[in-house]
Amino acid sequence: MTASPAGGERAADTAELGPASQEGEESRAARAYRALEEQIVTLRLAPGTAMTESRIAALLDMGRTPIREAIQRLAWEGLVTIRPRLGILVADINPADFARVLETRHALEILLTGSAAHLASRDERDRLGECARAMRDAAAGGDVDAFLREDKTFDEIVAVAACNPFAARVVAPLQTHSRRFWFRYFGESDLNSAAWHHMELMQAIASGDVALARSRADDLMHYLRRQAMTLTGGLER
Repeated sequence: MTASPAGGERAADTAELGPASQEGEESRAARAYRALEEQIVTLRLAPGTAMTESRIAALLDMGRTPIREAIQRLAWEGLVTIRPRLGILVADINPADFARVLETRHALEILLTGSAAHLASRDERDRLGECARAMRDAAAGGDVDAFLREDKTFDEIVAVAACNPFAARVVAPLQTHSRRFWFRYFGESDLNSAAWHHMELMQAIASGDVALARSRADDLMHYLRRQAMTLTGGLER
């Protein structure tokens, strides 16, 4: 069967795009996801906000295709709800959910950080050191947004270094929800302490000490869980 000219042109266009263009599209989708996630985590897009793809594309100055992919990922993570013909709704925040998120996240963080301490490459260890220094500077300058960006970078480094994509995929949305809860209820008042706990963990992973990394991850999770309990009256702050 002979393909129609139009079909042939479309096939040729696709072939010409090739792997490099597909990688570019994936990169744009990743940038869209990260930009939109930050807007939600930092409450610039407040809980309950109704949006459309076109509004988000204009807000982030990006095309509709990467925005659509970012929205689908955020919907899977529970940060937005897609309502056909009604638009996209930013998820509400229930203070009691912070403790549930951390309870689920706790064991996964210990698993991933221990694996990362054992398996990380030299480059990944160097990047953790850079991330720790940038986080220290963010805390010293009172820059909560910069701290959250470095926290996201930290999570991404560990996700790759741990060589366990199954655990990394499960924990990633829990980490994002945790950042959102932390920003909403603690933010600047907890910045220095939060940065210190994260830097201790990064340094332990970078050192290659598996037992210490697992211990520091456990410390961080217990620290965050104590915070979460204050939101439901479980502890005095």
